[in-house]
Amino acid sequence: MLPTWMAVAAVAIATVCGLHVITHGFHAVTSDQARQRVLAESPRDLPPIRLLDSHGQNVDLRQIAAKRPYTVVSLVYTQCTTLCLLTASGEAYLQAKLRDADIEGQVGLLTISFDPARDTPDELAQYARRVKADPGHWTIATVADSSDLASLLNAFGVVVLPDGAGGYTHNGALFLVDRRGRLFDALDPDAADLAFVRIAARVRSP
Repeated sequence: MLPTWMAVAAVAIATVCGLHVITHGFHAVTSDQARQRVLAESPRDLPPIRLLDSHGQNVDLRQIAAKRPYTVVSLVYTQCTTLCLLTASGEAYLQAKLRDADIEGQVGLLTISFDPARDTPDELAQYARRVKADPGHWTIATVADSSDLASLLNAFGVVVLPDGAGGYTHNGALFLVDRRGRLFDALDPDAADLAFVRIAARVRSP
């Protein structure tokens, strides 16, 4: 029996060690939590990707971030009826909270579609109207060149898979970016309150 117990113990130890690595020392129990921890420890530079906005204008991802001290970014597709609705609701909430706190000039909102084939400027404009996006503070866009999509998704750690019904299964977050184009935090889509607290604290810090 001794060899059997030794084998079981070895497997258990290997499993624990593996979980320790995957969860960054047991501090993260999901891939999104792991991503948050990684970003907190080592902010990630955004790639210089051209976007096409809801007005049909080409804009640069890093230049949008450079307009204000901070930008809250989300990745969605406009036909989504699940996670993206939660994300849009969170950004609409943030838009109102930033306005009420009189710091909307310090924090921008950016929604990027990862479905450029369907999310044309006209579709993006309709989406902007649905979520009541203030064009002065909330940019709705997609990639100008579909070949940049993989780089965009990789930068934000977003995984997108066709669901077999014309839509996508994907993860998402409210990403926090600074003026230098550094992605430094990622919060759950339903954590708009926490996103506001964190971003407001940074804006108001001396």
